[in-house]
Amino acid sequence: MEPIVYGNSLIISKMSKMIGLLLLIFAPLVTMAQTDYPIHDDFRRACRITAPLGRGVLGIGNTFLKAMPKGLRSNHELRISKIDITSTADGEAFGAWVITPKGEDAPRSAILFLHGGGFVFKGAPYHYDLAKEYARRTGSVVVMVDYRTAHNNPYGTSLNDCIDAWRWMMAEAQRLGIDTSKTAIVGDSAGGFLAIKTVLQSDIRPTKLMLIYPVVDCSMRTESMAKFSDTPVWNSELNRKMWEYYLQGAEEKSLLDIAPSEVHNFPATYIETAEFDCLRDEGNELANLLKSAGVATTYTQTKGTMHGFDMVQKSAITQHQITERCKWLGEF
Repeated sequence: MEPIVYGNSLIISKMSKMIGLLLLIFAPLVTMAQTDYPIHDDFRRACRITAPLGRGVLGIGNTFLKAMPKGLRSNHELRISKIDITSTADGEAFGAWVITPKGEDAPRSAILFLHGGGFVFKGAPYHYDLAKEYARRTGSVVVMVDYRTAHNNPYGTSLNDCIDAWRWMMAEAQRLGIDTSKTAIVGDSAGGFLAIKTVLQSDIRPTKLMLIYPVVDCSMRTESMAKFSDTPVWNSELNRKMWEYYLQGAEEKSLLDIAPSEVHNFPATYIETAEFDCLRDEGNELANLLKSAGVATTYTQTKGTMHGFDMVQKSAITQHQITERCKWLGEF
């Protein structure tokens, strides 16, 4: 299957306009992030997108994200549909997008994709682009979950939605043309945390787990968390606020404190971190924990990058990492 090159001029133009719109909307609200870190020039403009997590900002930001074009229309390569899933916790409906490659023989591999956004933001356009790219390059059915956000829902709602979406995908496997022996859960940032917890709390485990600069440690005790309080896009100050929104006063054990017995039958796991990201070390420590428990683990730390670097889709660094991710996902 031929990869879709992100350097395509149309995609570059769309991404440039998206970043410009984000800057325009958030300009009065953004925190002036420290950009003296030696971050690669590809990401310099994106480094200006560092919004505070006040409730007013969340309201404006999510209204904007909902209104932005997502490019989720069926075409000659992909069949795309929006479905509703009913929560087993409260009976309310939440959405998901089902992206299926055309021309592939069923049954196919499948990916449940849990986007990032600090538990409080809806998926951004680049998340939807990534979901389509994972489907194109791996030939997998991708279910991208529009889970309910933490700041305006009871504790646990976001995670419950993700678990329900995973169960729905597996229950509907025959209708969706899915090979249940070739499944993956993919999560970036806060979606990484939701992906790990979905695996831990599910009877049916995926074949693979992919975590991109994941949120892991609610205790915030790592060296990079102490060091990177002013990094662009994401930093320890924002991370602390994120946990306040998610936990809502509840107590949770850090995922760095889980016992080896809890992860000994974990799926093969891929973890990718960014060099100048407060979450870097907790991703690294999780990789070490999984390896010590005998879990097949692939770990890579990208260089010259910050949290969310793959929003800059024209970057050669981004292109390389997406290729590596899809290569790993495609090797069942």
